[in-house]
Amino acid sequence: MLEKALLFISNLLNKELKMAFGLTDDTVVVGSLINLDGSITKNIENKIVLSIINLEHEKTVKHKSPYRNTTKSGFHKVNPPVHLNLYVLASANYNSENYMDALKMLSSVIGVFQADKIFTSETHPELAPYIERLTFEIYNVPIQELSHVWSGIGAKYVPSILYKVRMVSIEKERVQSEIASIISVDTETTPLKNDN
Repeated sequence: MLEKALLFISNLLNKELKMAFGLTDDTVVVGSLINLDGSITKNIENKIVLSIINLEHEKTVKHKSPYRNTTKSGFHKVNPPVHLNLYVLASANYNSENYMDALKMLSSVIGVFQADKIFTSETHPELAPYIERLTFEIYNVPIQELSHVWSGIGAKYVPSILYKVRMVSIEKERVQSEIASIISVDTETTPLKNDN
């Protein structure tokens, strides 16, 4: 689910940036700026890099009934889905000689989400069918915390913006228990046992 949401975002941004600047190659990539061994990730130079830097469990969503119909005229119980908000960092990872291009591309990314903050499967059929909607909200990181974010990533600061993306739901229907359907008894045609 997470990868489908990020793929949708990157495809959307690539389409918009190609139209705006007449580009032929993708400018937006999904990945991390730094590998686990501390080396710089390959093929992200002069790109906008989308990275998830945090996931937040959204607890305010009302859950639908945990019981689902089965084909055997019964019900089964499943755990409710997990609803997640994604904190997506868009980093303009450009060389210093291309600094103005970095600002131009980052401004365009901001413009895309300023023009459309809400994406649904109705407005964007390419959105995965199990993602009902994605909403984008700029998440302001206080300047005091910015160095902590970048040191946690393990990279040097580049122009960037952080979005809180609501929300992705993860649900794997694993049956918790099977509940037999209630069979009604017609008391008029079925004789009742008399203990007297």
